[in-house]
Amino acid sequence: MWRAATSDLNPPPQYCVYSTVTTEGSHQDDRVTSFRTFVYLNLWSGSDPTAMADTIRAAMYRYGFAMVEESDKGYNQPAYDTATRQYTVQWTWCWREDVDDGN
Repeated sequence: MWRAATSDLNPPPQYCVYSTVTTEGSHQDDRVTSFRTFVYLNLWSGSDPTAMADTIRAAMYRYGFAMVEESDKGYNQPAYDTATRQYTVQWTWCWREDVDDGN
């Protein structure tokens, strides 16, 4: 993950940025029984991002995330953003967590 800092405003050749949203996932007897956290993850790359996208996908599955969607918005190749001169792959991932009922 990369975050701009005053000492280094230029991104590396390949990096990810993300944001999260947590919602109530399920209810039972008028109480929340699980939460869902959605992770919006973007991979930016100065070169073909296919290998890193495969690595990210495998890691997210390994840690228990479910993929909601993946988009490269390209046709037979990863999307190329002419404004940034980088390729991009975007995902939405979901993590479900049961609520501890204290028992």
